[in-house]
Amino acid sequence: MKVKTHWYARPFPNNWEFYSTCEEGNNIDIAIKNDENTAKIAPNPKEVILQGMAACTSVDIVSNLQKMRQPLQKLSVECEAIQNETLPKVFKECLMTYKVTGENINIERVAYCVQLSFTKYCGVSAMIEKSGCFITPKLIVNEKEIDIWDPENKISNKLQNWLQAMSKKAPSGFVLVTGSSRGIGAAMAKQLAKEGYAVIPTSRSKINFDHENIFDSLYLDVSNSFSILNLKEFLKRNSVKLNLLIQNAGISSLENSDDLNALDLNFSEIRHVYETNVFGIIETTRVFQEIMNQNSIIALVSSTMGQPERDSYLNASYRMSKRTVTQFAKQAALQSEMENKKISIISFHPGSVKTDLNPGGKISVEKSASQIGELFSIKNIHDIYKNNGQFLIYNEKNKTWDPSY
Repeated sequence: MKVKTHWYARPFPNNWEFYSTCEEGNNIDIAIKNDENTAKIAPNPKEVILQGMAACTSVDIVSNLQKMRQPLQKLSVECEAIQNETLPKVFKECLMTYKVTGENINIERVAYCVQLSFTKYCGVSAMIEKSGCFITPKLIVNEKEIDIWDPENKISNKLQNWLQAMSKKAPSGFVLVTGSSRGIGAAMAKQLAKEGYAVIPTSRSKINFDHENIFDSLYLDVSNSFSILNLKEFLKRNSVKLNLLIQNAGISSLENSDDLNALDLNFSEIRHVYETNVFGIIETTRVFQEIMNQNSIIALVSSTMGQPERDSYLNASYRMSKRTVTQFAKQAALQSEMENKKISIISFHPGSVKTDLNPGGKISVEKSASQIGELFSIKNIHDIYKNNGQFLIYNEKNKTWDPSY
């Protein structure tokens, strides 16, 4: 992909006018206003970026709806962005409004196409998000606003019925587990259901656990601020109050690459790992405080690989991220205690578990989940309150969860 921008070399007030060429297709004009009394001839560079995002996501919507044989008649995407006040001025917020028209068009399929574009396909919106811009999608179908994630309120209605049933069947309360699609997260969800919890699993892919105490998995990408806030608002609207939040979502390194060692680390690797393992945990903790019950627990999955006694230059980004998680739990617990939030915050090591991230692990996911179930069981829950802020490790000899000082 290659473009070239040329200056028109016109006199003031038109001296900030340009045209841009690409390898194939017509030239486009780009202009920056240099005089309040003169109309500019074309969009400015940042408007071009927003136009590019609108066009990029529109291609996704049109192509997918046509594949689904949906009677799409009209589509417009409006992007309204706010910039920060300091230089360089970049977008900090953007409302992206999809307006879809089509007689007898399937609302659920339209919403699904918007989901796919927003979470998976639109590369331009992904680039803008990476710059720190908070993008909020909004969908209007045939002049009616639609919830992109629950277009016909089927999930809300199902959740309400489940919450009512679980209020009598879950003595341990309600728990939300992030990263539940496989491995430790999936095993934890099943084990916590056995421990008397009503479990709300979350993941980026849809999972059905086929267990009355476990709800259908809800979408959550912990590396995306909108996804975190959107899920919290959905749970809040449905009057969900959590007794336990387990943050298990995590990655080891960039896809299709080996874990990089200390002197081989680059900016992309560090940012990629920290977005999920650190920034996602911090943001989820901040946002989800609002729906935590009194005397509830936020538990962060960490690892002894982040402990000083296990220092190594190997797998550096993962080790650093886990050390940060453990430290964050301590600091967050101190603030929670000082402000009397009545939320205990801990980190814990699930063991050397044999998973996709750790094929050389020493114990099965089932054994790890069983031990974690003991940690959060009704009989042991008060030990967590006493160990607020601590990093807990399972003592195989004593069969206890002990703080690592």
